[in-house]
Amino acid sequence: MRQNLVRPDVRSPRLDAAKALLGFPSKISTEDLNGLAGELDSISASFANPVTAVAYAAFAGLVRISATVGQWHDAVLTALPDADRFLRSAKARYQLWLKEYENQTAAVNLVQASTALLDVSSLDDAVQLLNTVGAVPLPLGMFAQDTPFTKTMHGPHFDEQTAAEPSPLTVAFLKFQIDSIDAQHTHQLTPGEVHDLELEVRVTRWPEEHSELQLTPVSVEPASTYEFPTFSFSRPAGDPPYSLHQRGRAILKVSQGLHARPFEFKYAAEFLPPKSEQPVAIVGHRTLLIDGTDPSRPLCGYPAMDRRLIEFREALRKVSSMTQPELLNLLTILAAMFNLAGGAVQDALFPGTRSEEEFQQEVRAALRRSPSIGNELDEHANAAGGITDLSFRGIPIELKVEKSALFALEDGRRFTNQTASYAVAKGRKTAVLCVLDCSPKNEPPRDPAQLVGLQSLENGVQVCVLIIQGNLQKPSALSRGAVRQ
Repeated sequence: MRQNLVRPDVRSPRLDAAKALLGFPSKISTEDLNGLAGELDSISASFANPVTAVAYAAFAGLVRISATVGQWHDAVLTALPDADRFLRSAKARYQLWLKEYENQTAAVNLVQASTALLDVSSLDDAVQLLNTVGAVPLPLGMFAQDTPFTKTMHGPHFDEQTAAEPSPLTVAFLKFQIDSIDAQHTHQLTPGEVHDLELEVRVTRWPEEHSELQLTPVSVEPASTYEFPTFSFSRPAGDPPYSLHQRGRAILKVSQGLHARPFEFKYAAEFLPPKSEQPVAIVGHRTLLIDGTDPSRPLCGYPAMDRRLIEFREALRKVSSMTQPELLNLLTILAAMFNLAGGAVQDALFPGTRSEEEFQQEVRAALRRSPSIGNELDEHANAAGGITDLSFRGIPIELKVEKSALFALEDGRRFTNQTASYAVAKGRKTAVLCVLDCSPKNEPPRDPAQLVGLQSLENGVQVCVLIIQGNLQKPSALSRGAVRQ
């Protein structure tokens, strides 16, 4: 038997989450906090000590709720419409969290630190709350590398005094899978379609007076928006701990908007019939973050460009220090730019060659026609001692024209430093570089979805590079050229 050791993967997410909460209101990524919460969930399922496991599971839940409070803080500062929806969501989810952990001894310090959440009404309240939650100490996580749980709890040395005090009753969620894919982080689920949902749980022991374990979905989302399965297990044979596995069907009945946060679901555990030993301590990865964006609903007007926009959104959500308001503003401008890139190929919007001044006038007119942009598009704003071409709510849009050679995404690197300088001067973490390629062409147009990309610079700015194809040959001209050859 080997000696108990500290899990090597415990400290990093715990310290990272504490650092983010203690450092608030410095810019932190909501997606980063949700990712750390997922890691803490997973870690909690592997602790040998159930008290430690419950403490980490409770902390993971508070980290997710704190991320939403942080979104409210940023939304108020940037005058985002209906910013209070974030705070309402955080308080509603906290009530569910409190119901689960207020009677758990392992979570008493977290409960005390978080009670002020229900009274949060100002930005200072939010800052103090997140700083307080981040400062709560957690027990050190230990695991028995080669010690089976059954010997510890039910082996030959299990004496009468130990038997008089039953071991903690814990249900550990070990695995969630959707359509055979692990659902560790935000998972995309097409609304209106039936999907497989599988789970695997470990139960430390089975109380004598109970015959069934029921796992029920819980969410702050309206019940009419989803249908997730309830899992029921009868008492298994053999000695504990028990490993249980089951599959059900899940469906989202409605889709979500591009800017909306993912749907969030948890599973609660209850032994039936209801008697003593309730509530059950639940640990492990049992929170599902579901992206319900409908892939059939147009965002840019071109399906392939829509998919790329979603990919950009997911990648940028993971960027450290990316604020939700800036991400929403960037997605607004990219949706319009991606539409322009698709239309440039479909309707050959840019025949012949253009100067940068002419290209800027055409892009400006196209963006201003978008109701979500309109008069908030600025032209020739000063930044970093230079002049930006266009900008939207502080996000610079740099425009270039290439006339001599076919332009590739990699070629955009020679312009990204200039574009990023404008972003830094405006206090932004994102910028857009749009290049009109009106070089001579003797081939069919390229797929516009393959001509957009993200470039991350050393100063932390994310530059979205977009190539718009101009000076396209007519299909009939390509055919005549082939005949002449």
